Amino acid sequence: MDAPERRRKRICVIGAGSAGIMCLRALQSSLDEQEFEFVCYERHDCVGGLWIFTGKTGVDDDGLEVHSPMYKNLRLNGPKETIEVPEYLFPETDTSYPSREYLLDYLQSFTRHFDLMKYIKFQTWIEWVRYNNEQEVFEVTIRDLKCENSENVVELFDYVIVCSGHHNYPNYVSYPGEETFLGQIFHAKFFVDAERYSGKRVLLVGAKYSAEDLAMHLSKAKASKVTISYNSAPTGLKLPDIVDERPRMTEIEGPTVKFTDGSSDEYDVIIYCTGYLYSFPFLEEDLRIHTKDTLAPPLYKGVVLPNNPRLLMVGMMSNFCTCALHWIQCHLCAMILKGDFALPAKEEMLKDIETKQLDEKNSVRDFLSTVEFNQIYMDDLVEITGKPNMHGFLDMFKQVNADRLGEFVTHKDTDKFKSLFR
Repeated sequence: MDAPERRRKRICVIGAGSAGIMCLRALQSSLDEQEFEFVCYERHDCVGGLWIFTGKTGVDDDGLEVHSPMYKNLRLNGPKETIEVPEYLFPETDTSYPSREYLLDYLQSFTRHFDLMKYIKFQTWIEWVRYNNEQEVFEVTIRDLKCENSENVVELFDYVIVCSGHHNYPNYVSYPGEETFLGQIFHAKFFVDAERYSGKRVLLVGAKYSAEDLAMHLSKAKASKVTISYNSAPTGLKLPDIVDERPRMTEIEGPTVKFTDGSSDEYDVIIYCTGYLYSFPFLEEDLRIHTKDTLAPPLYKGVVLPNNPRLLMVGMMSNFCTCALHWIQCHLCAMILKGDFALPAKEEMLKDIETKQLDEKNSVRDFLSTVEFNQIYMDDLVEITGKPNMHGFLDMFKQVNADRLGEFVTHKDTDKFKSLFR
C-alpha cells in the first residue's frame, strides 16, 4: 500500500514590492519546492510596491487608498550602489542617484530574470490574517480585486511573511486653528508634482529626508517661498536661497502660521512631512507589532515575531539599504523555515530585542550613527547567512553625509560610487 503523499508546507508572502520580490527569490533559491509551496499576494497588477507611481491620490481604481508615496522626478535618497544585491547588479548608469523609474525597472527585471512571476497572484487584497491555535495554521482571507462581486476566499498557510512595508499609513498631525487655513493642507504621501506649487508659499512640517527633498523640488519648480519647520534642530544643510528654516509651528490663523520663536509668516500650502505609522489592519491583534519609526523593531533578528515565530516580517526598520537589506533578511527567513537557524525561546528573543532597542536609544543621534547602527545589524545577518560582505556600505554613507553637508543642492549629481560586488 502506497504511503500517503506528504503535504507541502505553505508560505504566504504579502506584497510584491522590493521586500516581497527578494523574499520570493530567497525562498526559491533555498527551499525544496517538493516540500514547500509559496504564494505571494499583490494588490497591484505588476511588481514594484511603493515604487509604482500613477500620479493619483485618494483612492485607486479598486476603491483602495493609493499605496505609493512616490512623486514626479523623485530620485533615490542614497546611491544605488548601497542597495543592490550581490546576485543581480544594477545596470551601469551615469549617476549614482537614478530616478524612481530606474529602481522600478530593476525590480521588474529582477522578477523576470529569476522567473518569480509564477509565484505571484496579482490584484489580490489580504483582508484578514488570523492564527488558528487548534490547527496550528494561519487562516488568510483574500479578496480578488479583478472580480467586483467575488466572494472572499480563506486559504490556510503554515507560515506568513509580511512584506507590505511601513510607508502606507501617514502619521497625521494637527495644530490649533488648522480649520481656519485658507489653502491646502496634506501629508507628503499625497505630494505628486512640484510644478503644481509654482509661485506658491509652501510650509514643510518636519525636517527629515522627505522635507529636504521636497524643498529641493519646490525650489526648482519656482515656488515663491519654502519653509522647513523643524521640531528639535535645523537640517544643517546649505539649502536653496528661497528655503528658510523655522522652529516648531504652534498655531494657524487663516493664512498665518506662528512658530515657537515668536515669528510668523503667511503660506498657501502646508505639507506634513511627519512620517508614517506602523499599521497592519489585516493582522489580528496578537500578530501585530506596535512601534514608531525605529531601527530596532520588536522583532527577533529584525524579522521574527516572538509572540508567534511562524509570522515573519521583512523591511520593518528605517534603513537606507532597502533591496540589499530585504535580500539578506529574506535569506535569514529562508534559513529559519528550512530549520538551518534555530530560534531561541520567546523570553530570550524578547531580551535580545530589548537590548537592541536600548542600544538604539543610547547610540543613535544623527545620520552617521544611524548608518553605523544599520551596518552592525547587516553585518550580523551576513555572519548568520554566509552571504557576501556588505560592510563597504558604511564607507559609502560616510561619503554621502559629507556630500550632503558640503553641497546639498548638487550632491546627487555624481557617479563616484562603485559597486561592492563587481
